[in-house]
Amino acid sequence: MLSEREAYLWLGSLRTMSSLGKQKLLTIFGDPRELYDLPEELLMQLVSEQVIRPETMEEIHGTRKEIDRKLEEYREKNFPYVTPADPEYPALLLEIPDPPPVLFYRGDLGLLDRRPAMAVVGSRTPTLYGNEMVRHFVPPLASAGVVIVSGLAQGIDAEAHRAALSTGKTIGVLGGGVDICYPLRNYRIYEEMCRNHLVLTEYPPGTPPLSIHFPQRNRIISGICEGILVMEARERSGTRITADTALDQGRNVYAIPGRVGDPLSEGTNTLIRMGAMLVRRPEDILEDLGLLIKNKDKRKKDGQTLSKSEKAILSRLSYSPVYVDDLLPSDPAQLQKTFALLLSMEQRGLVRQVMQGYYVKV
Repeated sequence: MLSEREAYLWLGSLRTMSSLGKQKLLTIFGDPRELYDLPEELLMQLVSEQVIRPETMEEIHGTRKEIDRKLEEYREKNFPYVTPADPEYPALLLEIPDPPPVLFYRGDLGLLDRRPAMAVVGSRTPTLYGNEMVRHFVPPLASAGVVIVSGLAQGIDAEAHRAALSTGKTIGVLGGGVDICYPLRNYRIYEEMCRNHLVLTEYPPGTPPLSIHFPQRNRIISGICEGILVMEARERSGTRITADTALDQGRNVYAIPGRVGDPLSEGTNTLIRMGAMLVRRPEDILEDLGLLIKNKDKRKKDGQTLSKSEKAILSRLSYSPVYVDDLLPSDPAQLQKTFALLLSMEQRGLVRQVMQGYYVKV
């Protein structure tokens, strides 16, 4: 006879039923063990009432025969999992309409209890500005104790995980099995997260990362977080789906504004128009989360160390890269001095050269 957590594992393995459909059955029967033990006549009745489809009934029959073998396989290959029957299951996730019946994981499951957690999402083909915004926002958030959550996809997701690895903790939510890194180019990040951070998924080991999985994956990304930070997003995109899901779940949504007319800014600008909080600095989020530690004396001291020339350089910089020619004075005699100032300011963490000859404000 299956235990409650094993019955949740079995329910989570059903691929012909949506997450909402599984939750509907749990609402009707209460305990996954009752679902597992349903007699044939009741299964037929569920089909006739269109609660489940005929193919789901067939899958139930098949998975009942396979569950013991699967349980043994997961034990032998060390694929741990957590279910709503376990105290370690994230409480925030139980608040969403369709919490997954099972989460397979690798790494430190205790990170699900660390608070606060912030999802960072955005385009898979970000601009230089988008990547720079990740490096501007994520390290201060992670250093302040915010757990950074994303989907381990290419683009903003990978950049967010990478920025958090050395400054704090991060969680990756996959669209396939926990034993499959997708895309493969992120393997080093995935491997490090499996060792010292956390990777999780609702899909059984060996499940390929199919495109239909990612919209479902997104509800978990926002579901385990108090808020979500949107970096760059098209009007119609997976990022917008995640943000809309977060709004439906009652999570805080933060968005970085972008240039009018830029397709990668349409999604974020629309979110701001819909009520997302516009953020320009990490401090905006930390203050909203109650984590901002103000140090006015240090800020004042740092301001006093800037020369007039350094202040002039900073006034020409923004978080979008500026070419060095636009920072140089018209007087050729001052060129060497300006280059020396830029080098000094970079060493002091006031500016950053994001690529050869292009600078941004830190």
